[in-house]
Amino acid sequence: MQTNTASAMISALKFVTKDWAKQRKAEERDRSREASRHYRLLKWLEPEVSIKQAAYEVMEEAYMKVSANNTLPALVRQVFYQARPLVQTKTDKPLEDQYFTQTLLPDYIREYKKVDWKIVYDERGHFLEPHTGKVLGLGTLAVREYLGQIHQEPRFESASFAAAEVKTCGPNARFGAVLFIEKEGFFPLFEAVKLAERYDLAIMSTKGMSNTAARELIDEMCGKHSIPALVLHDFDKSGFSIIGTLQHDNRRYEFKHSPPIIDLGLRKDDIGGLESEAYNPGANIESNLRSNGATEEEIEILKERRVELNAFTSDTFIAFIERKLSQNGIRKIVPAQQKLAEAYRLFVRAAESRRS
Repeated sequence: MQTNTASAMISALKFVTKDWAKQRKAEERDRSREASRHYRLLKWLEPEVSIKQAAYEVMEEAYMKVSANNTLPALVRQVFYQARPLVQTKTDKPLEDQYFTQTLLPDYIREYKKVDWKIVYDERGHFLEPHTGKVLGLGTLAVREYLGQIHQEPRFESASFAAAEVKTCGPNARFGAVLFIEKEGFFPLFEAVKLAERYDLAIMSTKGMSNTAARELIDEMCGKHSIPALVLHDFDKSGFSIIGTLQHDNRRYEFKHSPPIIDLGLRKDDIGGLESEAYNPGANIESNLRSNGATEEEIEILKERRVELNAFTSDTFIAFIERKLSQNGIRKIVPAQQKLAEAYRLFVRAAESRRS
């Protein structure tokens, strides 16, 4: 009896309130539609945060965390790993490491003049001094440490427990030119023929395009000491771009001096007899090649073919380099008379000490 009474009451209430419930649901749907319209409008009025904007907002926080508040060096990829999760809280767009390390971070440093930041890029090449055997990795900190030493005069150290020697750093009384080659891996060949020692050359190599550390080294050393940088590169768009980066300011580096740059090739007149390969450098390359010194004849060839330095055999490559060095007046250097006299006296005293 009680169950029947309860069911009857529920049915009566549903009947009485059905119009009200229908109206209520319609109002709720309308409010949902209104809220949806409001959300879409706000989203349109407030565009999504760009990757650049998000990265710039978190850049200092990320760097300071990595560098212990600018007291320690920070590898560029360390900064990327700290910045990425912060960026992703501001945008759904993925942050790619190459775009961050090669574009966003350098742009931010330049625009906000963060010259005191201790950002370190990976070594992408090497620099070899003749005679001393000193090899320098082309990383930011290593290059700057080296540049801080090369202005010192040679030190004449008398014999004691060690033999007498003349200590130098940099070109002063040691080398008169820098040979820049866009390939890593030729050092054993150059060592086998004593190229650096026979011509008093420092040798610099990179993996393709020169990095900012390489440009800074050439700028400061060749520019201040007026010694030429002799550039060997492939006969292709990248090769011409490489020599362009060593002569012209760009987004990554602005030159403070005017280092003397000599293009050793490869150029059109150098590629006869060398194997070429089919090449598709992309559309609209003419202006790029022209701005980096290519002739119209070279541009026509480079639209379809390219030639690498690796097309040489080892002996013909060395002969090619030696011919280019001779054509550009590169030969052994002779230190100033005063330094030669001081070195002579140093080694005479050392010889006398050994005899006594």
